[in-house]
Amino acid sequence: MSLIKEKDPRISEKEAYGLLVQGRYEDAFHAFREAGDLFKEEGNHKQSSLCYSSAASCWALRQGEKALSNSATSYEAAAAEAQKAGDFEYASLLYRYAAINYEKDMEFLKFSECFFLSKECMRRHLMFSIFNPHKIHNISIGKEEKWTHGIVKRIYHWLGLTFSFFLWGYGERPVRTFICAIFVIFGAAFLYTFGRFSSGSLVFKPDFLKALYFSTITFTTVGYGDITPIGFTKGIAMIEAFGGIFVGPILIVSLSRKFLRV
Repeated sequence: MSLIKEKDPRISEKEAYGLLVQGRYEDAFHAFREAGDLFKEEGNHKQSSLCYSSAASCWALRQGEKALSNSATSYEAAAAEAQKAGDFEYASLLYRYAAINYEKDMEFLKFSECFFLSKECMRRHLMFSIFNPHKIHNISIGKEEKWTHGIVKRIYHWLGLTFSFFLWGYGERPVRTFICAIFVIFGAAFLYTFGRFSSGSLVFKPDFLKALYFSTITFTTVGYGDITPIGFTKGIAMIEAFGGIFVGPILIVSLSRKFLRV
């Protein structure tokens, strides 16, 4: 470790580019990885991200664009450094490349995590571009964005990603959908306790357990018909039933996405 610390990361980076020009992709890969580690130790996350990304590209070239773990892990490391440097758009792109490589290698759990992080980094990039564009620090060289252009489109995209983040974690966090369903069922049950129901000719104000029973039946759209809402509780039941129709399939799809890969 002491020998690594004594070496100048800029020298390693220069050597890596020289090896890349010579077509020595594997040697260039190791040199870029070394430079990335050294820049990371210095706290230079911007340059570290670029070096890790270059290492991933070198390994892909060496393998003829076949995805192997070295390429995927390098893209993932580059994305993590880009996050620390504050360039969430670049990090999103790198996480997407890592996810693609992991998927080709059938590393589905790592694919799932990188896919989630790719979407989350894009959501954070859009959030900063809308509310505080001065916090965005671009690593990659490219054209400057005009933040006044397409603001409505960015807001729409950000709202969609935010909704997806909380509802099911971009399809990779099915537990969130389950929690959302439980929240709707218990929340509606609480509201039902303030209303009235009928059962045959009997009109009554339900306690929480009866309200929870009715809420569960309504959310799952089973509808036994033994209890009927009266007054404003009809509106709550309509909204809850619609939520059940919407959330139920999402839960099934997210569980399938998450676990059938394994």
